[in-house]
Amino acid sequence: MTQQPFTPAGVDAKQVELYALSDSDLAAQANLIESDLRSWTNTNFTLNTGQQTYLTNIDDRWIKYSANLLSFTVGNRLKIIFDPSGDPTALKLIRMPNTVLATWDGTNFTASGTVTIQVVYS
Repeated sequence: MTQQPFTPAGVDAKQVELYALSDSDLAAQANLIESDLRSWTNTNFTLNTGQQTYLTNIDDRWIKYSANLLSFTVGNRLKIIFDPSGDPTALKLIRMPNTVLATWDGTNFTASGTVTIQVVYS
């Protein structure tokens, strides 16, 4: 796996790389995301100093939520959109609105939707 910049283009390139993996290799990556999102992010993306500091200090509850959501999203080959806005020198807020829907009809499991990672700089 190649390290990508933590930019919209880098996140898109990482998705292409991930979603080209076999189901078992993709499941392994999804498990790594869920078990240690911080390490997986550092391994797969080039972060600037501000991004690295923010990732290190972000609340563990947010990490747990994000790890679960992103693991599910990646494991089911759903779309992730990275949407930064503002001055990238001062990170302020991260939001993860999503339209992820998981359905079980008694026979079949389906997953659909999109996760957007909104990074607001000030």
